[in-house]
Amino acid sequence: MSHLLIWNQGSGRAAQIERLRSAMDADGTRCVELTRKVDLRSTIEESLQGSDDTVIAAGGDGTVNAIVNALMQIDQARRPQMAVIPLGTANDFAGTLAIPDDIDQAVGLISAGRSVAIDVIRIRGEGLQQYYANVAAGGNCVRVSEELTDELKSRWGAFSYLRGAIGVLTDMKSFQIAAEIDGVEIKDFDSWAVLVANGKTNAGHIVVAPEASPADGLMDVILIRDGDATDMLEMIAGNLLGNFLECEQILFQKASRLTLRSNPAMRFTLDGEVIEQEPVEFQVMPAAINMFVGPEFEQSEVVT
Repeated sequence: MSHLLIWNQGSGRAAQIERLRSAMDADGTRCVELTRKVDLRSTIEESLQGSDDTVIAAGGDGTVNAIVNALMQIDQARRPQMAVIPLGTANDFAGTLAIPDDIDQAVGLISAGRSVAIDVIRIRGEGLQQYYANVAAGGNCVRVSEELTDELKSRWGAFSYLRGAIGVLTDMKSFQIAAEIDGVEIKDFDSWAVLVANGKTNAGHIVVAPEASPADGLMDVILIRDGDATDMLEMIAGNLLGNFLECEQILFQKASRLTLRSNPAMRFTLDGEVIEQEPVEFQVMPAAINMFVGPEFEQSEVVT
């Protein structure tokens, strides 16, 4: 079994990379720094022989996203396993997989050998086809992401998303959307935001999809209805109390496929990265990548 460690110097905890490399050296792991010049698909295929080998994503959700997209370009019969070492600021998807922040414990999961077939979500639009593992957030969520400077992320860490939302709350935009969720049509829905989730949390462990599982063959579609400041406060309170999905402003549905049109066009972030093209189709790719998970990953979530 071979290991390829791909690490991101721009990750929030990148200073710990030498400790990680030392922990992995005993296994003869090849290490590659993730840069724009690296062709991830070719690097993975040249370094690893097949499904028994492991590509290790050492970084945050952006690093996970980049490696997931590379793996999905490789035939599933030859697709390596994937492990995540959480070195980012938020590490949302690692949290859903119950991977501990401690480097030694996270590395130990690879040795323990417990991997689970994890779903990913494919998005399509004009000139667009990508994959993601955690959460796509559209509408006003994108505006919040654009408020996040490097200084704000450094100062507020995992709470930076909430800090960035302050400037947007007083000027929320409305989007009129038409959607089809597993064949059921929704028309003229005035929306603040749309979330299409495979993982449970986003933007610094904010729980946006408490019922989501990345191993159930479904995605959690959450449409947030337009409203006023009181409605927003109710949703925030609901999020804190754990009953976010019960708010009247929320339309929630588990699904395997979603088509979406918006006026004005709705941009999305994929695991924190803004994409300029408008996604119009979301579809679950079930059991797409075998990933190592922590002992607290709920076995009941796994489709057998």
